[in-house]
Amino acid sequence: MKARVDEVNERQVKLGQTLISLIERGGYSRHRREILDALEISPAALSQYTRDQTRPSFQKLVALADFFGVSLDYLVFGEASQPAPDHTLLTGYIENSWQRVSVNTRRHTALVGRVGRVLADRVDQVARELAKSPTAGREGLIQDDEAARIERFCLSADILTLNLEYDLIVMPDGRAVAGKFMGVVASNVLEGCDYRFLVPAYSGHVVEQFRDLLTDRVGRDLVRRNCSFRRATQPVTSGTALYRLDLDALDTEEPALLAQMQDYISTRGELGYLIRPNEDSNSDMVMNKEHRDRAQVAFDVLWAAASRA
Repeated sequence: MKARVDEVNERQVKLGQTLISLIERGGYSRHRREILDALEISPAALSQYTRDQTRPSFQKLVALADFFGVSLDYLVFGEASQPAPDHTLLTGYIENSWQRVSVNTRRHTALVGRVGRVLADRVDQVARELAKSPTAGREGLIQDDEAARIERFCLSADILTLNLEYDLIVMPDGRAVAGKFMGVVASNVLEGCDYRFLVPAYSGHVVEQFRDLLTDRVGRDLVRRNCSFRRATQPVTSGTALYRLDLDALDTEEPALLAQMQDYISTRGELGYLIRPNEDSNSDMVMNKEHRDRAQVAFDVLWAAASRA
């Protein structure tokens, strides 16, 4: 017991530093009235908390942690607590895989009908080749598995998405299960990657489902610290992904992938692509430098005007 007390006493209290960070990330720097009203404290008291001049009572600490949606450990010591891995979503993965098999089967049947009777003896082989053939990066396209592999090396990512469909799947009964990119996002957040997710105004419920799934994997504190969500105030018709990559790590671990995409990656590690607006294709369109720069400017403008989700 004494050893545990000594361990706690040796930890550095970072209440003021953490409070300042939470206030800035939450957009309360110039509008602290909501905090003051929720905690029933004066502006002077809050200022003293942020400067570590006064320690709040236990009740106020609990109220602060609840207001910002973080744990007491994170609020007081600035250290994120990570829950045990969740291994309960196997059924969701199986159901999702079955749905994708059904989609591929329908695609295959459609291709068979188009080829016609003349190629009846070869139609199955042709359809399967068309469905499975890889798309070369030199053609300006990137497949889902390539995008997932390259996103693992992100230092930061700006994602404009209509429904977060690549990160989560909403089942027919309304349950949300992890999508193909959820594991990549979780691993990146654990490594300190910063994500900004911009969604249409009507997508608040999807954001909550995504936040809950990600919290199960990395903990509430890291989601709060490394992931920002906003709802666009202007109509959004297509999605984009804008990455800033760790080129040294990418070159070390995926040299072939870097060589394939190097014409579209800037010297600063910037890569962008347009997210396809249909389920029939398995590739997205990579942006050249001029298009990527314009897309980044457009994202920043939409983000500045967006509301918190």
